[in-house]
Amino acid sequence: MRGNNGGQVNSRKTEPLVGLGRLPGLAAALSALALSAMAQAVRPPIPQVRIERIASARLGEVREAWVSLPDRYDETGDRYPVLYMLDGEINFNSGVIGGLRQAALLGEMPEFIVVGVVNTDRSKDIFPKVVTYGDGTKDGGRADAFLVFIGDDLVPRIEKTYRTEPFRVLYGTSNTGFTAVYALFKYPPLANVTIAASATLSVPILRDIRDAWIRDFNGGDKRMVLIMGENDLPTVLSQNGALKEQCDLLAPAGLSCRMAVLDGGHVPGDSLLEGLRLAFEGWRIATPLDERTFPEVRARADARLERFGVAGRIPEEELRGLAGRLLGRKAFDKAAEVLKYTVERHPGSVDAWNALGDANRSLGRADKAKACYLKAAELARARSEARAPGRGPAGAPA
Repeated sequence: MRGNNGGQVNSRKTEPLVGLGRLPGLAAALSALALSAMAQAVRPPIPQVRIERIASARLGEVREAWVSLPDRYDETGDRYPVLYMLDGEINFNSGVIGGLRQAALLGEMPEFIVVGVVNTDRSKDIFPKVVTYGDGTKDGGRADAFLVFIGDDLVPRIEKTYRTEPFRVLYGTSNTGFTAVYALFKYPPLANVTIAASATLSVPILRDIRDAWIRDFNGGDKRMVLIMGENDLPTVLSQNGALKEQCDLLAPAGLSCRMAVLDGGHVPGDSLLEGLRLAFEGWRIATPLDERTFPEVRARADARLERFGVAGRIPEEELRGLAGRLLGRKAFDKAAEVLKYTVERHPGSVDAWNALGDANRSLGRADKAKACYLKAAELARARSEARAPGRGPAGAPA
């Protein structure tokens, strides 16, 4: 993957970072984790996680990513947007992912495939050039190579292995918050939405040419969300505020920036959840789904794709529930309409195809009913084969 304006991977250069010390707390924890990882492999903190390992010639090492699939991934044929978490061994945890799943269940945002990118040497990957702290220690030097690895190696692996939509979110925290912001300007195709929590933005490469990057941005429609803690570090508060202000003043059409200050200190615990809520504000459809509201809810759900860039399907369970009530009242025409829409939006649903077959049979449409039952049987057989030992996730692309 080439950088914006055709940039190549930078060579390792040293640049002093005046006035910036190492961030306490999170940086110390990550350093301890990195040292521990040298002695033993880091394990995913939540069960039933797929592990993807990629031998990267560019980085000269094997990189690991942890993948959490939506709860009903194996029962549907739906495709999902993908959320890439930097600092995977910190951010990829049951509390964060459980919060995302619950928010999606409540209709606040889309359901995501979540990918945690596990660090090997975080200190190298965070900045494009080597920076020197006030105490003489150094970080950075291969952020470009790391981001190219994500774009050229990891993303294609995920999109080949799992059912994905062409929509990606990149999330970084603290120093990797800078990495995420840098990726937005240098490698805009990498993500549609960038969320940076307590991003370290006092790095010279951003501080010195920030305004030019914003003004000359030509990466298309992109959304950036900056999250900070109320008691965050002074440089984090000032530099993130300045980035937001300059985006409001200089950003071309298509590039937007939102910011929120949450309770807490550096990298508030609900940073990702609140960042996604801001990125998908207006996603939720509060109108209950019933026979009368079906046309309205359907239109609003279908409009999500144009507004947010993600297909906003009405949950299959709600559609089948409505169809079941209509079938119970023998309103077969209306039930068939709802179920036809259901299989259009959830084409991999065995239950929806079976129910549509029942509705067509009740309407005397024997040929259509048979076609629906055959489709349901085909999907069920394919799903059973995909779950056989040694096969990948159900419904993974060929």
